[in-house]
Amino acid sequence: MSFYPLAFAALLLMLRSRVRRLTATTWLDCLITGLTAAAFAAVLALGALVRAADGSVAVVVASVAYPVADLFLLGLLSGALVVIGRGAGAGWWWLAGGVALFVVTDTVYAYQVVHGIYTVGGPLDVAWSGAFVCLGLAACQPTRGGMTSRVEGRMALLVPAGCTLAAVGLLFWGYLGDGDPVAGGLALAAVLAALARTGFTFRDVRALADSRRQARTDELTGLPNRRSVFEALEAADERLAAGAAVTVLVLDLDRFKEINDSLGHAVGDALLRQVGPRLHRELRTEDFLARLGGDEFVVLCADLDGADAVTMATRLRAQLQQPFRIGGMSLTIDASVGVAVGPEHSTTAEELLQLADLAMYSAKAGRSGVAVYDDARDGSGRHRLEAVEQLRAGITGGQLLLHYQPKLALATGEVDGVEALVRWQHPTRGLLFPDAFIDLAESAGLMSRLTTAVVDMALAQCRAWADDGSLLTVSVNVSPSNLVDEEFPDEVAGALHRHGLPAAALVLEVTESILMEDRERAVRVLSRLRETGVGVSIDDYGTGYSSLAYLAALPVTELKLDRVFVGAMTGSSRAASIVTSTLQLAHALDLTLVAEGAEDQATVDALATLGCDIVQGYHLSRPLPADQLWSWLQDRKPSEVPFPS
Repeated sequence: MSFYPLAFAALLLMLRSRVRRLTATTWLDCLITGLTAAAFAAVLALGALVRAADGSVAVVVASVAYPVADLFLLGLLSGALVVIGRGAGAGWWWLAGGVALFVVTDTVYAYQVVHGIYTVGGPLDVAWSGAFVCLGLAACQPTRGGMTSRVEGRMALLVPAGCTLAAVGLLFWGYLGDGDPVAGGLALAAVLAALARTGFTFRDVRALADSRRQARTDELTGLPNRRSVFEALEAADERLAAGAAVTVLVLDLDRFKEINDSLGHAVGDALLRQVGPRLHRELRTEDFLARLGGDEFVVLCADLDGADAVTMATRLRAQLQQPFRIGGMSLTIDASVGVAVGPEHSTTAEELLQLADLAMYSAKAGRSGVAVYDDARDGSGRHRLEAVEQLRAGITGGQLLLHYQPKLALATGEVDGVEALVRWQHPTRGLLFPDAFIDLAESAGLMSRLTTAVVDMALAQCRAWADDGSLLTVSVNVSPSNLVDEEFPDEVAGALHRHGLPAAALVLEVTESILMEDRERAVRVLSRLRETGVGVSIDDYGTGYSSLAYLAALPVTELKLDRVFVGAMTGSSRAASIVTSTLQLAHALDLTLVAEGAEDQATVDALATLGCDIVQGYHLSRPLPADQLWSWLQDRKPSEVPFPS
């Protein structure tokens, strides 16, 4: 009999290793399943066995102890399998099979003992041996790792509910006839445990509802939050698809930042808490009010046309214009409201929210209080949002192209490098030059991604040229976001390794203004780039801050003199002096000087006479696609090199 407490302890330890936490509901699930199984076992054999037993109490207890203990063990196993689920593994099922065989064999054994018909060495001994073989096979199964997450949703209630129905059915059957009292008692215990389980379930459901409500509610104001807004927009899309009208109003409090700065955030928070009740006074029951964030609120209305929406917006502003009483103070604020009506302005609710936001900014800029979206007035903002998404798709979708402008080394007359200049092959607008999308990329936070893509494309082309027998250095312009990104040097090193190029094949061009925005971090990033062997060029030199202090400290290899000075040097002595002094400074610092904007032979001759290192400009070649540049390089003859005459 000592097998059973040890087996119980072992099963509990096994269950504990598979379940994160043995909660009250877990114990109740085990209890319900075990009691139901025991109740049916009592109906089938155990109850009759107890009634048939005679003799002393010790004889009866000894005869039924094995099957009773087996039933409790089987109940624990059944409950454990319910908790663990289908991922229990073969070991658990072999255990369950072995214990089930014990239940049958021990019940038959007890019956035979009570009736005096048991014989040693009979079929029961073989059945017991089979049960122990099942336990041995369970021990031979590989242990399945990992913890089992708690079962959620309908599956968590399926087995307890089934057991409860079975137990109730058993009680009903006993009520109709002479039911077994042992089975009835076990079934009643199973039903009571199921009722307790139901209580825990209701508690969990209430806690889940509270957590979901908190996830969709703004903590400060108690209004629906941004997540709820987008859920409401999805429902509004269905109404728009059915042809119904949907109106979106975006409200922004005027001068709220002044209140926060002058009176403190506590006063600002108290004011925001009073906004919701004020606005609700003018809204219908079916209207949806939420806080977008900060001092912005949104209202979604159905079945309102443009005129009615303006009327509602005016009433909402009037409510907010009434004085707010906060801690003995009287505060007066105003609001700007933007209105967008669907399907007139858009057939999607999310875009209506964007358009209402644009109209709100127009109302704030024009101090008109309320503004309905107007494509002629606000369309540029709308189209900008579309352009940002198009550019994002263009970067990832292979719409970027590179043109290359050659750089001529005056000392040798050879083209040993190119500058990569990005173009955007827009699907509807055609080939766009950088001035059409660089500012958009900067403001939308896409510049870092754009630069990374350009570097990779330029190095891939450089590799292709090297494979064809011409290793050219390639220069790429770097954005401010790259220079403050501590991971950018690793990305560059990875791209060089991926394309099998030496670091000296790449020159990164940065502007002076970039270096002044976050000088310490920029110097740190540039220093790491130089440690890998990548060249660093100061682009548009002479038009920015041109501080000699930072020039001496920066890890640069090249100065690129702006075309403003290069183009004017043959007709202006001052411009020529600037070029001369810059060239002397670069050479004194052991830097290469690149003169861009060489548009004629006279300028090239003058630069060569001064000792300039590299020239770049339309006189040599305009930027060309990679295949055209390669043809241009192949067709050039030494005699055709623009060189001082």
